Amino acid sequence: MTQQERKWKKAFLMAIVIGVLDILVLFLGTFELFHIAWSVASIGVITFLGILMLVNYLSVSDAFDKGEMRKAITGSFVAVYFALVSLLTFTDFSPSDNAELAKTIIGHFTTLIEIIIVFYFASSGVREYFKFKERRQKAKEEQKKREEEQQQPVSEEK
Repeated sequence: MTQQERKWKKAFLMAIVIGVLDILVLFLGTFELFHIAWSVASIGVITFLGILMLVNYLSVSDAFDKGEMRKAITGSFVAVYFALVSLLTFTDFSPSDNAELAKTIIGHFTTLIEIIIVFYFASSGVREYFKFKERRQKAKEEQKKREEEQQQPVSEEK
């Protein structure tokens, strides 16, 4: 087994552990072993730290960069959103006795998730656009340099 295969296998195991921990915390919260709000918040923290660790493990450098942080934030918000929606949909959990308040909370949280997803993909697209533009500029400069070298007369040796 190559080094890359071992690295991906470990990454897959880390992802499974993150998922199992999230499900376990959600499970404990539904059986009222501790408050459900702590359960949902724990899912966010576990997912954030887990994705940050996982993405950094898979990157080539040890330093954290903006892309790794963006992935961790997006992943944790999406995990909390799905946990909250599943709690409100499949259980009798309600954040308050007021059903209208629960609908408003989910509506606003859905909007927040939409904004995060749009900015995640938009920022990734903009970053790739600037990388493409930089490569294109370098290629033009190299082409111009080659053309200048070809146009220069060759000096004759005596």
